[in-house]
Amino acid sequence: MNAPTAARTSTISSLLGVWALFLAFAFLQVGNGLQRILLPIRGESEGIGAGALGVVMAVHFAGYLFGAKLIPVALSSVGHIRVFAALASVSSTAVLVNAVLVTTPSWSAVYFISGVCNAGVFVILESWLNDRATNETRGSILGAYMMIMMGGTAVGQMLLNVGSADGFELFVLSSVLISLAVVPVTLSASTAAPVPSDDKMPLRELYRTIPSAVVGIVLCSYVQSAATSMAAVFGTQSGMGAGRITLFTSAAVVGAVLLQMPLGTLSDRYPRRAIILIVTSISCGLAVVGAITPATSIVLIIVNMAFGAFVFPLYGQFVALANDWVPPEKRVAAASTLVLASSFGAMAAPMSIGITVEAFGPSAYFWSLASCLGVLALYLAYRTRVRQAVPIERQSTFQPVLARSGEIAHSVGKWVLHPLAEWHHHRDEHDCEVDERHPSHWTWPTDGSG
Repeated sequence: MNAPTAARTSTISSLLGVWALFLAFAFLQVGNGLQRILLPIRGESEGIGAGALGVVMAVHFAGYLFGAKLIPVALSSVGHIRVFAALASVSSTAVLVNAVLVTTPSWSAVYFISGVCNAGVFVILESWLNDRATNETRGSILGAYMMIMMGGTAVGQMLLNVGSADGFELFVLSSVLISLAVVPVTLSASTAAPVPSDDKMPLRELYRTIPSAVVGIVLCSYVQSAATSMAAVFGTQSGMGAGRITLFTSAAVVGAVLLQMPLGTLSDRYPRRAIILIVTSISCGLAVVGAITPATSIVLIIVNMAFGAFVFPLYGQFVALANDWVPPEKRVAAASTLVLASSFGAMAAPMSIGITVEAFGPSAYFWSLASCLGVLALYLAYRTRVRQAVPIERQSTFQPVLARSGEIAHSVGKWVLHPLAEWHHHRDEHDCEVDERHPSHWTWPTDGSG
């Protein structure tokens, strides 16, 4: 058997070996995708404003913090499969409670619990997949994982058309789908996922190493969070019907899949920071077009698809940019810290955009995204002038990664336990540490920024 054939056989075998995890993840994403679009539409019909819905979404992301803090204790006590089953069951129950208690306080409390559960579920699934992957098959498994993530979300949103958000049937359907995720995991013969690594790279150290990646992760996560959690709110505030909202929100998710690899390949072949700047600028322009396009126009659907196609690959590109500068032995810890930075943007987006939409109208949704991307583009343009890029031949390889709640939960949870210690750790060691380890690679201008 020649090498390419052996590689393909290994990849297929690895994918078949995690079919149960993929199936469970698909059920979860479809169920959560349906719930994510149900709440804004039901909230609109119940008279809940955009600002209040933004608070509900922000509280959901805050649930990841506490979920990550609790999950490691539970895992060490009863094991991964039992914890997964318990969390999925509670998350399924939370959907049903949202159908019965339709108030802002109750939705915030229940959606917070749902965030805690989702945090644990995704930590377990992603750790499990990483444990089953090898260096040769990790890219294929990650690609399939991302396709299921975005495809499941899109399918869940489209299920809104099979019933009415004013009743309880769609809430029941979402609950059933989340519950079904328990079946393949509990019946799988796969081994349990390992305990996550305790390696750390403080946020301060990472920022001093490559500030462009840290700032970029925060701002692009803000935009991505808004695009996934507040797009339906924009639709309801614009007077769209349920079917039109489904098309609008799903368009960005479908677009997210289209340019992941082409843009990633470009960022591998050319100076990465320049490609990121171009993609960010195009995204900013598309957000401006979205802001001035009437909500009744079919053009807005196309614009939102193009917007998703350019915006969602940014996270993976900023991760690759960080890996260009971070020493190899610290890349795992740096990835966890990047997700920590991502969580701040993700939590800020729903609340701030909800308030601006309520105050200035639906177009404030796109104007807010355009402003954020404009600031990011200006910052990247500034950084390209004060610091030289890594030579193309030394750039790391792009991977199609999105800001994922499981990673957010794990990394942010570790930071919450000891925030000041994480921030000040290695404060006096960083300057000499970089040049001693890689003197030819890690030298940059004396301003200490990147």
